[in-house]
Amino acid sequence: MAGSQHTQTHPKFTWRFLALDASTCSVIHINATTEREARDQSPAGCVMVFAGRLPVQGGGHA
Repeated sequence: MAGSQHTQTHPKFTWRFLALDASTCSVIHINATTEREARDQSPAGCVMVFAGRLPVQGGGHA
């Protein structure tokens, strides 16, 4: 196989979490490539419970 270059783009997903803190519980959605990236974007001070991964809708390829 010829030398391969890493030019493939990674798909983004909508990650769904339950965000829990001392007084509230809410469902949040974060667009990111990986779960780790999504968790890094989550609100500070919340416990994040994974609830689902959905493909990002729209944004057709150019």
